[in-house]
Amino acid sequence: TTCGPDTVHATFKEGGGRSPAEFAVLLEEFQKMYDLPSAPTLTDRGVSGFAQAAIDKAAGIRLDWTRPDQAGANPGTFCLQLKGAWFEAADGETASDMIQLIAAYGPLRITRIDFQQTIRVSKYTTPWFITQFESGRLRVVGRKHYEPRGTKDHAGDYPNGATLYHGSRTSERFARQYDKHLQAKFGPPRRRDEVELKGQTARDVWADVLEDLSQSERLGVSRGATLQRFSKGAIRAFLPIRDTSRWAGKELPRKWTEMAKEPASWSALFDDEAITVKPREKRVSGLLKSYRYATENFGAALSAMFVLRHAQACKRGHEGYEAWHRASYEMLADYLETANEDRVRDFFAEMPGSEALKAHANWQLLKKDLAEWREIQENSRM
Repeated sequence: TTCGPDTVHATFKEGGGRSPAEFAVLLEEFQKMYDLPSAPTLTDRGVSGFAQAAIDKAAGIRLDWTRPDQAGANPGTFCLQLKGAWFEAADGETASDMIQLIAAYGPLRITRIDFQQTIRVSKYTTPWFITQFESGRLRVVGRKHYEPRGTKDHAGDYPNGATLYHGSRTSERFARQYDKHLQAKFGPPRRRDEVELKGQTARDVWADVLEDLSQSERLGVSRGATLQRFSKGAIRAFLPIRDTSRWAGKELPRKWTEMAKEPASWSALFDDEAITVKPREKRVSGLLKSYRYATENFGAALSAMFVLRHAQACKRGHEGYEAWHRASYEMLADYLETANEDRVRDFFAEMPGSEALKAHANWQLLKKDLAEWREIQENSRM
């Protein structure tokens, strides 16, 4: 049985001596110091709009960046992806060192963290769990949907392996179960249970795991054991499987989550309680709140200015929709010219990590295009 973190995504801002080049050197030294797998680094175009990337496939490390003077998304930003291959090669103490190194390198934003447990099984394989969910004997608290994946043969088995998804892939809290031995194509039957945490949930859990590791150091307790215990607690918390067999074929009672217990096939895997999960805030997003404030307080001035800009466009010989379009472009160019980009980045940070990066890249492209459009219009009036 193995258990621990499986993926970490962290985004850093250049400055104060921090740079992707320096961080890449630190990561390379770390790999050598701990005798971890490594291979010649490949350079490539970055993902999600970043200008460049450095990839060490053997190590399971990817670093994307856009330098302050480069064209691309998020100039002055670099993003680390520590993949499952890295964690498979590292023991608990080494993983703890890497986590603390990432945290110590400087101000950062965690956008994703995954935890996994891989166990040897004979009966409780992924196909077994699929049949239990399909028959209504098992449910996951807080997940409206589950989705089995895999190709069945004529006997209803999954010879090439099965996967069971819990929740939406875009959710902050997503989980999956699959046949690890069939994915890896070696070894005895093993089932892997994973939770994939993003957004604020990932940041909250990151802060908690750092605190637990720090406390272990103070108390002289093995950080590797602490990390494994925390990982199991995270899986138990974010994949809360419940036994609903007594209601199989019937409608679940309104308070079934309070009445249903963990099935023995699940609870037997854990020695400690689930970690405490902070409830997701039911709040209006900062972007939506700010937008409502702007429309309520400045809607009159903005709409009046829009009509005036339309009148100016008409005087310059534009008519109909063309005049309205030019008025809207000029207004939007005003907003983008004076917008606080840090505040824009904060608004997009409310979105899942990959969507946030794409949104910010589109914002920068829009700002550039409208600035060029405005320059062309001003030159044409001379």
